[in-house]
Amino acid sequence: MELLEQFIEESFKDLPKGLKTHISTVVEIARELAETHSADASEVYLASKGHDICRLTPPEVLLELATEFSVPISDVDRGIPMLLHGPVGANILAQHMDSFNHSIYDAVYWHTTGNYDLDDVGKIVFLADKLEPYKINKRPELQYVHDLAFQDLENAVLAFFEIQFEFLKTQN
Repeated sequence: MELLEQFIEESFKDLPKGLKTHISTVVEIARELAETHSADASEVYLASKGHDICRLTPPEVLLELATEFSVPISDVDRGIPMLLHGPVGANILAQHMDSFNHSIYDAVYWHTTGNYDLDDVGKIVFLADKLEPYKINKRPELQYVHDLAFQDLENAVLAFFEIQFEFLKTQN
């Protein structure tokens, strides 16, 4: 994983301050969750540090790269190409892995939308991305999910989706 870590660290240097702050916060939350749930600390670190590697990629480039990587593109993805930054980022990171690591790949791929079969590394990165203090300050109902995440990852993911679906209904 040395090659992957080196690539992530180099890529991180070029990011704007706000995104670096977000990623650093996600890394710290993910580290705490990994420790609590005895998840692989190295995998959690690399996935959380690399999760937004393509977050600032322009929409047209995300669509082009998704096509190049054979990532399925839905109508929703075409309308909101930013949703592809996880799948595209996962494929870019995979190119820098000494040997393919499914946990890291899936955690980065699904960190925005989630997926029914994420392992603990994937659940941790998904939740850490959603539960940074800035987001909880904007949406205090997420504090419940944050607290639950330190007890039960599976139920925390489900609770996030329940809260998110209710929130989206109010937003039409």
